[in-house]
Amino acid sequence: MGEESCVAGGLEAGGFDPRIPHLLPHENMYKIQVGTKLFKISGASLSSDGPSFFTERFGGAKSQGENVLFIDRSAEIFELIYLHLQGYFIEIRDEVQFTMLFADAMYYGLPRLRGLLREYEYYFANISGRTFKIARSVFCREGDSPNYFSMTSTALYADSAGVFINRKLIRPPPQSALAVPRSAELFQDLLQLLGGASLELDDKRRESLIKECRYYRFLNLEQRLVKARVSFNPLTRGETILVSLKDIAKNGVSFNQLSLAVPQDSCCSEPASESTPVSEDQQPLLKKPKTDVATEKVRKNWNLAQYKRPYLDSRTRDLLFQIETMDCTLIFNRQRKTVHLQMMDQTAMHFEKVFSAALSENGVDLSKFRIKDQRKSTHLGLPACISIGDYVVNGSKCPQISRLVAESSCDEKVIDFTDPDKLSYCNGLQLHLTKSIWKLGVSNGDIILIALKATAFTGAREFCKMLDYL
Repeated sequence: MGEESCVAGGLEAGGFDPRIPHLLPHENMYKIQVGTKLFKISGASLSSDGPSFFTERFGGAKSQGENVLFIDRSAEIFELIYLHLQGYFIEIRDEVQFTMLFADAMYYGLPRLRGLLREYEYYFANISGRTFKIARSVFCREGDSPNYFSMTSTALYADSAGVFINRKLIRPPPQSALAVPRSAELFQDLLQLLGGASLELDDKRRESLIKECRYYRFLNLEQRLVKARVSFNPLTRGETILVSLKDIAKNGVSFNQLSLAVPQDSCCSEPASESTPVSEDQQPLLKKPKTDVATEKVRKNWNLAQYKRPYLDSRTRDLLFQIETMDCTLIFNRQRKTVHLQMMDQTAMHFEKVFSAALSENGVDLSKFRIKDQRKSTHLGLPACISIGDYVVNGSKCPQISRLVAESSCDEKVIDFTDPDKLSYCNGLQLHLTKSIWKLGVSNGDIILIALKATAFTGAREFCKMLDYL
């Protein structure tokens, strides 16, 4: 009896034990009619997964042939259970059959079958009308599991089992199979990529697959799909990584502890000499201001943002981030001689989502830079450095952005970012950015964006020149 208890306990845990407990006489044959089909099964087979509904019902039977147990359930599903009790591996066809089999495993009280289904080597899902049999083994990389399927399947079937057992229902509640209203074609691509295949992807297809990864929580695969460029910077003797702002994972952002001297730009200062050597670790100053107070504001030490891609990278690299939308504007304040990057809408939302936590840890409160206007969308005004960047303005190369500003009349009405809580305007110049690359620095509660490369236009006429006919 001790051996039988041990075996039964092992079966309850879902493990396989070739020994069959003597819950029923092994040589006896029992008749079970499920729906319209009659099954004859031995006591050994019924005892192989128990104690169960069958071992309890036949445990008091004195004759092996006199009693027929009638059950009002699916004969098709019971055929799979019949094979399981006989010791065969059962092949499940689709998500509907799996769901029905799980329900009947609960109904018949088969502990080993329930354990096998919980640890089944496949997930089943109907995605936009197409059945997918998804091997659990494709989720072998850290970050790809737990995912949508592991969490949903566990919750879905655990809830059904809980309701059936706790409420002591006559039969399990009806449960629909897992159905996902997403693209079956894109999911097929994801499965190929998870399996190790390589696909030729254009930017549009890549973006679509990244969105699907986020939906299904394939976090490792998402990072492998994100476009990024790792390069070596001979000036800093370190590696940099360029990533689009919208694709940066906030838990990969940090700030280094090495200071970098960066000039504070003045929109009305004369440009640096073209012969001045330019590097990211020793950047050129604009023309020296006359007062000592101004001199203190020109150069300041900043800690720059670094990035380590989750699940992929073992170390951090200097972060360069790319902005590809047209909701960013460089604002030059003529009176105060300052430069700010104005971010709006999606770009501002992405910036806050990505950097707010890391900035807060370094004493920077982004709310100080949020502009209070009549619109309800996010609107930021961030101090910027433009000394070392490479620029194309109105379709032409602009080797000296400061000279462009100096030659401009600076008579546009632009936002004065001196007091974000009070929306006011002043004379200045604005460049509308179409694409740009930036570094981010922090220092004693302050923040700066360092422009490395940008494409921009200055006004409505130049914007019209950019338009193409259909």
